[in-house]
Amino acid sequence: MSISKIANNIKSNGNTFPPVHKWNPDLCEGQEFFIDREGEWFYNNSPIKNYRLTKLFSTVLRKDYDSYYLVTPHEKVPVKTAIAPYVITDFNFKDEYLELVTNFEYSFLINEVNSIKLINFEDTLIPLVHVRDNIKGFFNRSTYYNLINLALEKNNIVDDILYINSGNKSYPVGKIA
Repeated sequence: MSISKIANNIKSNGNTFPPVHKWNPDLCEGQEFFIDREGEWFYNNSPIKNYRLTKLFSTVLRKDYDSYYLVTPHEKVPVKTAIAPYVITDFNFKDEYLELVTNFEYSFLINEVNSIKLINFEDTLIPLVHVRDNIKGFFNRSTYYNLINLALEKNNIVDDILYINSGNKSYPVGKIA
């Protein structure tokens, strides 16, 4: 299966995500997608430089158990990630809620469903964000540092963990050294 065939099997509906949870195609092995620590996409070890194509692929991601897949009505292709598929590239506040923006211009509010938790990655605690449909995202460096600075200004620290507020709840964003 070629990358262009995979792209042709995906129908884009603007800002909505296709119903990948309803599709149960056969696993298509032999193809290798990888998303690195910087959020760059690779296909069979070659970088995918077409932003519109990777944005399209990001709409048909699905997580089954502990693995990610690109899912079309006709095939299911494994996707490996260094951390997670989405990269959080910006944030702002909408009323009292923290709104995060991904590398594919998808924005969402941090709340009980889309929450932040700290995970251990390469012996460091980093925040991992629930973006949508059990699919995770991580902060790029500049966005993370800006969020940390904002949290430090609020001095929301409990047991050496730094928190940011969204709605009426606090979410961890880092550990104080």
